[in-house]
Amino acid sequence: MADWSKLPYDIIHKVATYLISIEDFLAFSAVCSSWRSVYLTKQWHQHPQVPLLMLCDNENSSARSFISLYRNKVYKTELPEACGRRCWGSSSGWLVTLGNDLKIHLLNPFTRVSENLPPKSSLHIHFGEILDWYEIIEKAFVFKKPCSTSHANEDEDLLVMIIYGPLKQLAFCRPGYSSWKSIKDSSHAGFIDVTYVKDQIIALCDMGSLVVIDIDGLGVIDINGPHPPAVAEPLISLGWDWDQLFLVESSGDLWMVYQNRTSNHRRSSIDQSIEFIAYSFDFNKKRWIRMSNLGNHAIFVSDNFSMSIHAPDRFNCKSNCIYFVGKEMERRWPYREVNVDVGVYTVTDGNSEPLCRGPQFPLYYSFPLWVMPTLR
Repeated sequence: MADWSKLPYDIIHKVATYLISIEDFLAFSAVCSSWRSVYLTKQWHQHPQVPLLMLCDNENSSARSFISLYRNKVYKTELPEACGRRCWGSSSGWLVTLGNDLKIHLLNPFTRVSENLPPKSSLHIHFGEILDWYEIIEKAFVFKKPCSTSHANEDEDLLVMIIYGPLKQLAFCRPGYSSWKSIKDSSHAGFIDVTYVKDQIIALCDMGSLVVIDIDGLGVIDINGPHPPAVAEPLISLGWDWDQLFLVESSGDLWMVYQNRTSNHRRSSIDQSIEFIAYSFDFNKKRWIRMSNLGNHAIFVSDNFSMSIHAPDRFNCKSNCIYFVGKEMERRWPYREVNVDVGVYTVTDGNSEPLCRGPQFPLYYSFPLWVMPTLR
């Protein structure tokens, strides 16, 4: 059997230049220690990628599994840093993790680089005593190089933003901050979702209003004036986890996806009762316009992840489709019971097909999520 560790460095380095997908990088690094050293030190020119589906935590293992739609394979890798912790995926490739130790971390699951984030104690949580540890953060987002005049000349290019607490408050930090900075907003009931579009951080509020987040002034600026956008369908009372709104950045445009489960909410299998409606926001007319199709795009949505991919066919994915992880959490003593659907929804005909959600049944704090792979 050939001893791959004996290959000269320049040959190993040459092999590495032909790698394209993150799956190739992971397989390359697993060959042996000398190959992994090249993987860790090389400045990679990363090609466009498609999100991987990170499967549930396995309480009996420190490894996590990732499903690649591009390769149609399952990859398993050691990731003890995520063991026993709730995770939120992001389009920037980083995970935000929270454990029952109440410590919050930023984690790249592919390089295993980890950053400490400010403690939970620096969050001003109203009625926080009614929450379990895994409910403190509702959603988490990681943005690369977000706008901020106070950081224009610094090397801090990551900003972490969370929706937290029963009142759905908003706070942010950067790696190295000692405390979370809360966004002050008394004119809106709470926050539903956040995205990053054309150098602006945009948030959707409970009553349907859109606002720009001013991270320097710790406040918000209304986009659409005193009244919410003139679209009635998605702005219903979101009483179930199946009914969700997602903001999506798509090639510089702002989209919104409304997920509606119209029948039995306590099902865990894909059926035709799940529906998605997509809208595009017209910044000039200050209104949402319903979209009949997504064109040459696919959308990926999960617990707090939303991302649009252009020309997804090159990644073995379908255009004009929404790849989703839908969840419902029901209170069952002593923890919550989680039901999860993982599937692909075709916008033109409204049909859904199941995707593999993995062998592990979702835990009360852990369920499948999308994460965009990156080595940076």
